[in-house]
Amino acid sequence: MTWLEELMDCTKELESPRSFWYWSGLATISAILKDSVWISRGGAFDFYPNIYVMLLAGSALKKGLPIGISKRIVKEVNNTKLIIGRSSIQGIMKKLSSAQTSPGGKINTKSCGFIVASEFSSSLVEDPAAFNLLTDLYDRQFNPGDYESLLKSEVFQLRDPTLSMLIATNDPHLKEFVKTKDIYGGFFGRMFVIREEHVSRLNSLVDDLVNPPDPIKLAGYLKELAKLQGPFKSLSGTPQGKKYNLWYTDFYKTVEKQKIEDNTGTIGRFGDSVLKVAMLLSLSEKPELEITEKAMDEAIEVCEKLITGVRKATMGHEGRAQFVEQKSIIIAELLEREDHRISRTQLMKKYWMQFNSDELDIIMRSFDDAGMIHPHQYGGTLVYEMPESVVEDMIARMRGKK
Repeated sequence: MTWLEELMDCTKELESPRSFWYWSGLATISAILKDSVWISRGGAFDFYPNIYVMLLAGSALKKGLPIGISKRIVKEVNNTKLIIGRSSIQGIMKKLSSAQTSPGGKINTKSCGFIVASEFSSSLVEDPAAFNLLTDLYDRQFNPGDYESLLKSEVFQLRDPTLSMLIATNDPHLKEFVKTKDIYGGFFGRMFVIREEHVSRLNSLVDDLVNPPDPIKLAGYLKELAKLQGPFKSLSGTPQGKKYNLWYTDFYKTVEKQKIEDNTGTIGRFGDSVLKVAMLLSLSEKPELEITEKAMDEAIEVCEKLITGVRKATMGHEGRAQFVEQKSIIIAELLEREDHRISRTQLMKKYWMQFNSDELDIIMRSFDDAGMIHPHQYGGTLVYEMPESVVEDMIARMRGKK
């Protein structure tokens, strides 16, 4: 059982969504690794496994416990600076610049930290410079050596700054606190947004858990990971490297072919995101600096599921009608088909980057209500069909625009 599987196993009796535990676990590993391990990107630069994770859900959806357990584990490992409570960006920079005593009495002068907040909007004092700095500090690969910052007459000098983050919020707070410039300025493009709408199960917690999470026990393996230092084995010529290359090429060719627009920068950095998660998953398996095939497969799978999460989180900032682009894609697809039909499976497989299954249900219900596209069952397969009268009307409209 991997460390992450152990975390998932000892939390399965709790109500928090499973994905919240999964991504909190990855953020925890990220926090204790800091910049101690890395992988070379073609010899151009070293790439580190620090990540930013946001748990996005309603105010009563049990976001706090996964974040609390993560904080306790990292505190127990005690090899990075925990940034908790209400802080200004100046306070964060000051703490990162201060020396820390590591296990064994060693003085650590490196500027490595883990921002942890169960409600991000109340933990970070609003400041126009805050998100710009958090965006810049995410890119550890571009910040070797000293990093200097001047904020309100205070100078901070950071040594090899490496920042990880695990935060939570809800839609109203997100829209109020995060401005449009931060949505499209790169901050969200660096964030793993984990959105959930339902608890995983009901548990009043009247009875004791059979296998409750033990932060001290969970910290044991991570203390071993904290001792690692150095580069991951090169992916060049390996099966997992070939798999990543193939996926990377196919992914971005699909983005280009479907003309997918993404003003947040999420898709442009998606290859990097997969590689970071693959490193974390590999070290969850064993304390060896080699990305495994299993980890690469899982990283691709779990990251692909998150693409629509960022779009849903930022939709209110776009000021456009919901799903306009997605509806246009579906209409164009059906018009191009000779029989003007497509199965649900075919539609999801081809346009999984444009919408998830829940969003497709909403879109197709609106089409059905409008009489534009109707669902039919054919031998157990759900097929969407555009009536001939609608096809003729749509073609006539398009010709009228030319």
